Formats: sequence, C-alpha cells, structure tokens
Amino acid sequence: MELEQQLRRFDRDGFVTIDGALSPDEVRRLARLTDSVLRSQPAAADGSLHALGFVAREPAFVELVDHPRVLELVCAILGWNIHMYHCHLDVHPPAAEPAGSWRWHQDGGRQNLEVETDPRPRLSVKVGWFLTDVARPGRGNLRVIPGSHLQNRLSRPERPDLPAPPPPGAVDVLARPGTAVVFDRRIWHARGDNTSRYTRRALFLGYTFRWIRARDSYPVTAPWFAGAVPGPAPAAGRVRHRRRPLDAGSRGRAAARLDVGARPQPPTGLSM
Repeated sequence: MELEQQLRRFDRDGFVTIDGALSPDEVRRLARLTDSVLRSQPAAADGSLHALGFVAREPAFVELVDHPRVLELVCAILGWNIHMYHCHLDVHPPAAEPAGSWRWHQDGGRQNLEVETDPRPRLSVKVGWFLTDVARPGRGNLRVIPGSHLQNRLSRPERPDLPAPPPPGAVDVLARPGTAVVFDRRIWHARGDNTSRYTRRALFLGYTFRWIRARDSYPVTAPWFAGAVPGPAPAAGRVRHRRRPLDAGSRGRAAARLDVGARPQPPTGLSM
C-alpha cells in the first residue's frame, strides 16, 4: 500500500495494518527476547505480563523505534519532530474462560478528561508489533471501532465488570506474525480474550511530539517532594518516578533512536 493510501485510510479509520513489516527472522528473534523478559520477572496470576519500558532490555528491541517499515508513516502522521515516549510488552496465554470485562478505552489517560476539544487532539500514535498469529478471532486480538478516533465518548454498560457484547461497529484486527498495526491513540480499542491454544505476544511503542515531556530536570524523589510540595508528608510517598527507558546520554546510539526527530528528516513530499 502506498503512503498516500495509508494516510487516507488512517485518517478515515484511525488505524492501518502493515502486513509483513517484520521478517520471519526478526519475528523469531523478538519472540525469543519477549520470552526472556517473561522469564525474568513475575507474571500475573493468569500468566500474563504487561512490561513497561521494555526497550531498555535488549538492543534488538530498540531497533523497532525507527524501523523503516513504519517510521515513514508515523512521521507522515505526526511530523519529524517526535520521540518514542512510551512502550509496553504484552504476553497473554490462553485463558481458562473468557473474562468478559469491559476493556474499551482511548489511550492518553488524563488527556481525555482535561483537553476540552471535540474531537480531542491526536497528540500521539501507537504501533503494535504482533509476534504471534492473531489472524483469527479469539486469539487476544486487538479490537477497534473504525472511525471512532473522532468521537469523544463511548457508551458503556452499567456493570463493566460483567460480560457484555462489544460496542456497535467493533471489529477484530486480524494479523499474522510480523504485522504492524499503526493506530491513533484516540481510537476506541480493547484487547479481546484469548480463548485459543496459543500465547499472544505483542510489542507496543508510542510516539508523540518531542515537546511533550518535562522541559527541565528536577530531583524526583520522595524526600525532595516532602520538602517542596505543600501538604502532608504521606502524599510525597505517592510520587513515583518511572525511569525513562533510554534517556539522552545513555547507551549512545540507542538513546538517539528514541529521539526520532534527531535523525535525518524523512524524504520531502510526505504530508507533515
């Protein structure tokens, strides 16, 4: 699919799939590294894992940041002045029975409550790399509502903790190993239950503008906040600093790759 076609589809649907974005060798190597991460830290009771900041684990993970099969499209959507600001590694083994709970959401957290526009601004794009076969429904597929990136609200059941049918228009994204799914953070999406015999492995990288970050550096420790922030001392204990995966100045070349805008601009002619 040509870049202009991808952009039109992205603007219309809120997501684009890129088949074969990873070679079979890349898929096998990343799947091995994913399993290594799974073995290195405790999983949830159901055997699943949601690991933040995973690109710091292995240099091979960092290679996804500016992977040529997706970077051109991401830069065409957001422009060249971007960085990878968030990532997570997800492993979901087969479930004994469907959970059925309501998982539908937009990415962005507080952005969706505190930015008063309709529709909300895009602000970021996420790329999901699928390492296992989710070409059939019921394998923990990414579920989306095409076109919903332009709607701020989605009706939810009164009891979101109980099984409920998917929202109108919802579809399962079907993807073979090596497929990349580029999606607008605003699209309403959810992870489907994995009722298959296969463990679902996927890697997600989020991109945003380089100016969406702390501009200055401050000590981010509980003792510092205890003396600097008005209020009772226990409140300072709730301030947690999540170490950024590869800050500028660490790991040299790998760190520069996170600041995608520091690399040469994409070819002229792209829609920025």
